[in-house]
Amino acid sequence: MPIQILSLINMKLIYNYIKCERKVKRLFLIVFYCLVFALNIQAQTNMVFYSIENQFNSSNLNPAYITSQKQFSFSIFPLSGINIGYNNQKPIKDMITKILQGDQTNSDFREVFNGMIKLDLFYQKLETPLLNLGYNSNFGSFNFRIQENIQLMTVLNGGFSEFLTNSSSQSIAVNKPQLFPAQALHYREYSLGYAREVIKNRLTVGLRAKLYFGKLSMSSNVQGEVVKENNDYSLQIRNQVKISVPLNITLDPDSLLSLVELPNDFSVDNYMMNSKNIGVGLDIGMTYKITPDLVLSASMTDLGKINWKNNLNQITFYGDYKFPQEFISSEDNNILTKKNGFSNETIDFTKLYKIKVDESPYSTNLPVTFYAALKYRLYPKFNVCAVDRFVSSQSMSFNSFSLTGIYDIKNNLSISSGYAILGKSYSNIPFSILYTGKVCQYYLETDNLLSLIVPSTAEFSGITFGMCFFLFRNKDEYKESQEYLPFYREKKRNRTSKK
Repeated sequence: MPIQILSLINMKLIYNYIKCERKVKRLFLIVFYCLVFALNIQAQTNMVFYSIENQFNSSNLNPAYITSQKQFSFSIFPLSGINIGYNNQKPIKDMITKILQGDQTNSDFREVFNGMIKLDLFYQKLETPLLNLGYNSNFGSFNFRIQENIQLMTVLNGGFSEFLTNSSSQSIAVNKPQLFPAQALHYREYSLGYAREVIKNRLTVGLRAKLYFGKLSMSSNVQGEVVKENNDYSLQIRNQVKISVPLNITLDPDSLLSLVELPNDFSVDNYMMNSKNIGVGLDIGMTYKITPDLVLSASMTDLGKINWKNNLNQITFYGDYKFPQEFISSEDNNILTKKNGFSNETIDFTKLYKIKVDESPYSTNLPVTFYAALKYRLYPKFNVCAVDRFVSSQSMSFNSFSLTGIYDIKNNLSISSGYAILGKSYSNIPFSILYTGKVCQYYLETDNLLSLIVPSTAEFSGITFGMCFFLFRNKDEYKESQEYLPFYREKKRNRTSKK
C-alpha cells in the first residue's frame, strides 16, 4: 500500500541518518518526525482564530485580515507560532521509539498500517511561521511571510484493505476498486499579502501571492480490486505513487521493495535549501459589514501547485495475486467469500506489491481550503461567530464547522470558546486567550479543551501559542480612557520636571 511504503521510507531514512550524521540529526529528525507524526492526525487546527481578525496569524486564513494588523508588526521563529496537534498517535509513537532503538521489523510496519486502516480520513497541515512582517500605509496594508509547511491527506479505510488485513472480513465485491488516495508535502513558502478597504466601513479585500519551494512530496492514485477471469479470482494493485525525496530505492529479484537508503552525498543543508522544485499559489479573501453588528467573511487559500523536478522516484504498482481456490467458499460471480476459519497469516500477499521505479517529473496541486464565517456582535463586549471550512482535494475532501463566542474581558484581553466539528471528530471544545499589549501580542489556544480535562473522551488534541512585536509605534501622550469618562483622556505628565 502507498502509505505502508511511505512509512517504510520515512523510518529507513531516520534510521540510516542516525548512523551517518549524528552531529546534525536533530533537525532532520524533527522534519521527518513531523511527517510521520502527521499520519495519525485528523484535523487542521486554529479554526477558532478565523473569527478573531486582529490575531496576527489570522491573515494566514483570510488575507483581508491584514488590515487589522498594527502599523508595523514583526515576529520570528519560534515566537511567531508553534502548533502541536494529534490524535491516535500511539502506533506511530511506538514505531518511532523502536526505530531510535534500532529494532524495527516487518511486523512492526504491518501493525502500524493495520491500525491506520481501521480509521477514516487523515488530514494534517502543520504550519510553522519563520518570519512575519506587517506594515500599514496610505496605499493599503502589506504583509511578508516565510513559512514552513508539512501536510498529509490520505484515506486507507475500505473493503479491499480490510479484506487483506482483517481475518474477520470474509467477503469482498468483485470489480469494485478501492482507491488509496494520498498526498504528503513538505515545502517552504514565501508570500506577500496586500489588503485594502475598498468601500469605507463596509468592504475589505485581500490578496496573497505565494512562491513555493518543495522539499518532499508523495502523491498516490493507487487502487486495489478483485477481478474475476474465467473461474479464477485475482487480487490486483495498479497505478502510481509519485515520490520526490532524497533516497535510493533498491528492488529484489521479485520486483519487491528491498532497500531504502539515503544517497552518499546527502546533507541536511541541501535538503532544507532545495530550490529546484518550484511552485506558485494564491490566497484571496474579503470581509463585508452587512450591518454595523453583522460581518460576513470568506476566503480561499492555497490555490496553486508545485512542479517536482529532482529527487524523483515514481513507483508503479503491477501486483497480481491469484486467490487459492481451496480458500474460496462461494461461487457468486459478484462476491468473493473466504472459507470459515481462514487466516490471512496462511497466505503470502507479497506478489501484490510488485513495483517498478523510474524518474519522471510531475506536478501536485495543493489542497484548496475554503472558509466562510458570520460574526454578530450580541453585546458591546461579546461576539458570536459561526465558521465553516471545506478542504477540497480529489477523493479526500471534508468539511469542518465551529460555533464560538468571543468575550472581551478588557480592551486588550479576550477569550473565545464554543463547539467544533473537525472532520469526523465531534467532541471538540476550542478555547483561546489573546492579549494585545502596546508593544507585543500573545496568544494561547487549544483545539479541544476536553483533551486536557477528560483525555479519554477526546478524539483530537492540540495546542498553539505564539507572539509578535509592534515596532516603531507612535508615542501615546494620553492615558487610556475610563468607562465613566468615555470621551475624555487625561494627558500624561512628563517624568522629568524643570527645577
